[in-house]
Amino acid sequence: MKAAAALSILCCASPTDAFAMVTSLPKPAVAGAAKAPPVFKKDFTLPMGIPEESIAGVVDVLRSGRINRYSASSAEASQVAQLEQELVDFTGRGEGPGVKYALGVNSCSSAILIALLSVGVKSGDEVLSNAFTFTAVPSAILRIGGKPVLVECENSWGMDLDDLEKKAASSTAKVLLLSHMRSKMCDMDRLYEICDKHGLTVVEDCAHALGVNWRGTQLGNRAKVAAYSCQSDKLINSGEGGFLTTNDEELFSKAIYMSGCYEMRYGKHSVRGSDELMEKAMLSERNLSVRMTEMTAAVIRPLLANLPERVAQFHRRYQEVVGILEEQVPDLIEVPKPLEHASVVGDHLNFHLVDPTEEENKAFQAKTKEMGVPLNWLRSPVNARYHVNWRGYGGPVQDLPATDAALATAYDLKLPPHFDDEDFAHLAKIIAYAARVTVRAGGEE
Repeated sequence: MKAAAALSILCCASPTDAFAMVTSLPKPAVAGAAKAPPVFKKDFTLPMGIPEESIAGVVDVLRSGRINRYSASSAEASQVAQLEQELVDFTGRGEGPGVKYALGVNSCSSAILIALLSVGVKSGDEVLSNAFTFTAVPSAILRIGGKPVLVECENSWGMDLDDLEKKAASSTAKVLLLSHMRSKMCDMDRLYEICDKHGLTVVEDCAHALGVNWRGTQLGNRAKVAAYSCQSDKLINSGEGGFLTTNDEELFSKAIYMSGCYEMRYGKHSVRGSDELMEKAMLSERNLSVRMTEMTAAVIRPLLANLPERVAQFHRRYQEVVGILEEQVPDLIEVPKPLEHASVVGDHLNFHLVDPTEEENKAFQAKTKEMGVPLNWLRSPVNARYHVNWRGYGGPVQDLPATDAALATAYDLKLPPHFDDEDFAHLAKIIAYAARVTVRAGGEE
């Protein structure tokens, strides 16, 4: 009846009045229009919880008073020594061979520093490295007096191998320090072909890549030396902590003494070089005192044991988040696909906002923050992973247009392990909503 009455009025009205009446009517709902999800309330900063088995192990260490690894009565009684053997075993769980040697230290940064020293980097040496990586990586090169030569990243944030080929030929570098930021990797087969061709020694920064594989083999196994992290934002949370791995017995013997071994205490290492190599290193290497403590190892051991199960859970939830974004905003958000032979962990979400204006980019950041999802813009003037922000402490000044373009619309979000499936669906819908109402859109309903 109401529709019939309205039609009668329209038929009797003048064309001008009829047009005004029609345009003033309420607009029908548009299929797929943006409807705001509730604000997200959970805390993104809360790190992975510590299991009871780790807590019990730490309490046992404290009660014993044997906190320093060399205070243990033997290698067999040392938490750190046992952990080092367990890590060696872990690296061999895949399709390819594992490493022979592993060393626990106080951080991945310390492991990288020792790795660079152990492969012979000296003051004045050029070292090839990623343009997109964490600030600790160029810092390690600079601490030795080396000169970082930054290699561009691709749109998917792995190293640009064409640029690596060019800079391997044009620089004097003999070492490549390769980072797998957020476990994103390049074509590792081609990378090693390039490095073999140019005589580059590879040190892999696997801070984000423990449990991540290329062709079924743990990343870092192929490197001359690799470094891993157990810092609280990584796949294993010991607050601080790291590892160095290698297959080179002489290099590893030196690394043990660089890390803080002294006198004849190498006997407290179950994974080590020969007595001859250890005693030679005892007299030749600087002592950096960056040992891993027994408490740290007690925290890590149970977490390493169940890492594959956690990686599988991270991956499943990551796929759910990506699926929602691809379904709801395929033209506004791009999540680069991993390479064919690369495994994915998914403890972080990384994506591009597609072709936003500068104003839309800022509006998107503000909207997600307002709704409780604190995205990390990778080209922020305070982001520790943006190469321009390293210049204040002596970082290289290079023209890196591909990296700048790849980071200009790139975002990073930690996917905390204490969130449940509903939480991940919720935050994905917030990101999608924020993109719809800020990028090429008329605003909110």
